[in-house]
Amino acid sequence: MRYVVVAEKPSVARRIREALGRSDVIVTSVRGHILDSEFPEGFGWGRCDPLKLFDIREFRDEVRDAKAIRELKRIFRQADVLVIATDNDSEGELIGAEILKIWRSVRGDAPYKRMRFNSTDLGELRRAWRSLEDDLRWSWVMKALFRQRFDLIAGAAFTRLLTSSARRYYRNVRLISWGSCQAPTLWFIVKRELERMSFKPKLFWTIRATLETGLGERLEAESDRFWDRAEAQRAYEKASSAGYAVVDKFDERLAEISRPTPIRTDDMLRDLSRITGQPAAKILQVAESLYAEGYISYPRTDTNKYRPEFDFDQPLRAAAQGLGIKPPQARPNPRQGRLDDGAHTPIYPIAPYVGSGLGLEIWRYIARRFLANAFYADAVKRLRSAELSIAGIKLRSSGSELIDPGFFEVYRYFKPEDSPMPELVAGEKLRIVSLRLHEGRTKPPDRLTEAELLKLMEEHGIGTDATRAGFPQLIRERGYAVKEKGAFKPTPLGMKLIEVLESIDPKLVTPETRKRVEELMNGIERGEITYEEALEKAAIEYKGLFKKLVERIDEKAAELASAIASPS
Repeated sequence: MRYVVVAEKPSVARRIREALGRSDVIVTSVRGHILDSEFPEGFGWGRCDPLKLFDIREFRDEVRDAKAIRELKRIFRQADVLVIATDNDSEGELIGAEILKIWRSVRGDAPYKRMRFNSTDLGELRRAWRSLEDDLRWSWVMKALFRQRFDLIAGAAFTRLLTSSARRYYRNVRLISWGSCQAPTLWFIVKRELERMSFKPKLFWTIRATLETGLGERLEAESDRFWDRAEAQRAYEKASSAGYAVVDKFDERLAEISRPTPIRTDDMLRDLSRITGQPAAKILQVAESLYAEGYISYPRTDTNKYRPEFDFDQPLRAAAQGLGIKPPQARPNPRQGRLDDGAHTPIYPIAPYVGSGLGLEIWRYIARRFLANAFYADAVKRLRSAELSIAGIKLRSSGSELIDPGFFEVYRYFKPEDSPMPELVAGEKLRIVSLRLHEGRTKPPDRLTEAELLKLMEEHGIGTDATRAGFPQLIRERGYAVKEKGAFKPTPLGMKLIEVLESIDPKLVTPETRKRVEELMNGIERGEITYEEALEKAAIEYKGLFKKLVERIDEKAAELASAIASPS
């Protein structure tokens, strides 16, 4: 029997070829999807009313990579058994189904197998070869197919209507893109900007004191805010007449800082976008290269707990060697999360990485977090706080200090800074070193960083761990937002697009409607609803929203065209 193994990426194919090393096995690859869903003939741009797209239930295959298909057909004629070795998730399963379709066109009912693995470690690839499955997971295929086809229907309908309508008022309109994940992602950014614009700063005053103990130790204390300047001035003058401060109350306690859980995709992207300042989409792209080259496990996962049979030894050796540290002697004792997507492990290191740049930063983060989670203890900090009074004016002081670094010995990210405070005793008198009346102003909420935006998207069910990273980048490419000082700012076009759509129906931009689509996808995966039923439900809901837009499109398209023509 002659086997042909088809991987999802050339780099993964190279690793499989190296792992198997068999003359009776041909290993090749595609580069992602080779087929795509497309509307039937007669439903192209300008050839039908966009409303009719919501009624389409039959789709045709659009060739995405003709060269790959020709090469597959050539190789398939030489083989007896197909082995699908695409990524172990729903999107990989759909790519596997596309490969199977090509196989069937060449070899009819000849047998095929599914090879599953969560890393390209040579040992795991060999184990996967010995445990080939007999079929694809069709619930995963239909889940991915639903997402692909629903996004095609809704995205094409709204984008065509918005763009063509605006072009009637301003010919130079290129594309006004709308998507059911893209819109709420932009809505979060616009909502925060509107909060900033409507914010009215208020002046306040506080009394700030520098105090000294009898041992010469100093601390800072501050009063509550005064909203009236005259009242603040009277309190300051009263405090200025005192010669000392009195400790009314002192508290001290120890608090544990829990070590991080095993790494999910969302955790990794949020943390690394803060650490590196790079877009999440780029981080995920580099992480996938690290996976394909055998340095880390599969980076698209919603699992943050290790299964009982997980072998910690190899990742431990890889992490310690790659970081140039001595392996911890403790037995693995991971702090487990609660999530298991049923397909993947958490992300962990496979082999030491010898490269540089962003790849090295990502690998080191994964290695350090793996060690911190499984081989180090929680950190312990000491918290101190005091209530004080100066001539009856109440002030507060607080401080914290790390007294046992625990996992921070290896995981240096987000380590809290020490702000030590001396030990005090109730009734103790402290010398006033300085006293001042501070004027401050309330500040608007900050714009969203990418880490904060990704967290909002996850909390509201926008996208999945595998797709979420792309939408912040997409709205920038569409000209709806820019990134300034690491935070997202909507452009005038982005502001106007959300304003227009929200005025018609908030469901066009708020997260709740897309969240229901994601729930339908998960229902397909769990077998609770069929692909056909899910597509019908989602199409009907968005068709209703589309009709509302049609009713007011002339008025709203003029507003959009004006925003494009006069972007300032």
